[in-house]
Amino acid sequence: MEYETDSVDALEKYAIVQFVKGCVFDSSKNAAGKITRNLSYVVPSFGESVPLCFPQWVIDSQDTDPAYNSDPEYGRFYLLRWNNPGSYDQETQKYYGAEKPTIPVVYLTDHPAGAFVTGTGVKNASLEFKTCIYKAIDVPTETRRDDIGFAKPITCFEWQNAYVYDFDKGKFQTRLADFPREAPFLHVNVFLLVTFVTFFTALALVTFSRLRKTPQPRDH
Repeated sequence: MEYETDSVDALEKYAIVQFVKGCVFDSSKNAAGKITRNLSYVVPSFGESVPLCFPQWVIDSQDTDPAYNSDPEYGRFYLLRWNNPGSYDQETQKYYGAEKPTIPVVYLTDHPAGAFVTGTGVKNASLEFKTCIYKAIDVPTETRRDDIGFAKPITCFEWQNAYVYDFDKGKFQTRLADFPREAPFLHVNVFLLVTFVTFFTALALVTFSRLRKTPQPRDH
């Protein structure tokens, strides 16, 4: 993802926002030929961990700032990258926030979910993306992941990361999967889950301890 302006000062007048739809899931086939599919992957999204499965379009951002690759500490522009003309080599790339480029061209990198066969099953990716550029002033600094209509983009680029394993053909197909579009969207907040379990475990131990100390009635 790269964009160019007519001056270095104008780079911060624009912001990239990415949208995602679809799922990453595991699949396996047993001896009877039954195929099972499960959601086994989570992704950071708007400050929490959620299943990597979005039946509807949502904003693809780790924090509540929808600008792609923004950072709560460094802001939305620091992690923009620039490099020697025509190069994306990590050895020579520099962060916009650490040093301004001499040519008004910056880019972002993305690493979509992989797909591969394991000893017990297959990891599949069935994801659609829309990468859009907006006027930065039109992009709110904080919103919800489902607030996809917050402003009108200047332009968008649509692409897919689709590798779904076909057990009959024994190879991946570059098509989107039907599963699990009907699956409900579930939030998984690991911190709250651990806190919840810890609290009730402690409560159970205290209750059990008190029961042991309570005098029991004797049989007459």
